[in-house]
Amino acid sequence: MSEFIQRLVEADKLQVMQVMEGLELIGLETRNKYKIHTGREENVAFAAEQSTGFGGTVLRQILGHWRSFSVTIFDEKRTPIFKLDFPFRWFFKTLFVTDTQGRKVGHLQQRFAIFRKKFDVFDANGMLVAKINSSFFRFWTFEFEDKGRVIGKIQKKWSGILSEAFTDKDNFEISFKNQNLTTDMKVLMLSTCLLVDIIYFENNKASVFDLADLGS
Repeated sequence: MSEFIQRLVEADKLQVMQVMEGLELIGLETRNKYKIHTGREENVAFAAEQSTGFGGTVLRQILGHWRSFSVTIFDEKRTPIFKLDFPFRWFFKTLFVTDTQGRKVGHLQQRFAIFRKKFDVFDANGMLVAKINSSFFRFWTFEFEDKGRVIGKIQKKWSGILSEAFTDKDNFEISFKNQNLTTDMKVLMLSTCLLVDIIYFENNKASVFDLADLGS
């Protein structure tokens, strides 16, 4: 078991910090990269979008969050441990999560919503294990609910006026509200956090339709 998995089992929260690259200061979107820790200063994991090269750069500029992409989560030794696959969808976005041996962890499915952001969370067997229902008026908060109980929460943290105004550098906190959450469920929450950043916060010029989720 990697140190990150052991930390994840014990953690009651994670902090996810996007790594900003210089090109973002001039409005050029670069592949998303993140540092992950459990509240201490040392990093316990990393994540990076895998679309590289000229083609990946062009798609990021043209399609933005409408593009397909994959993200790899690495442990503290930079060993790949989980893979996130986001296929192209015009509507009702989906995210599939596996480990690097190909074992299914689960997936997310976006649902139709008006002025809300709604997702269903499924485990490896396709069983519904949580729902996300974030209102337009709490745009920076995403709560995971199971049978009406909040079992986890993602909150975007204020990154400072310069970062918020001129870059896409985002910081998040993931809180695990249920002590009985499985490791896979925590991985799904972490994966949701990365998805949320890319499709809702990657471009600070997102339209009102992106914010409101009118069927997108």
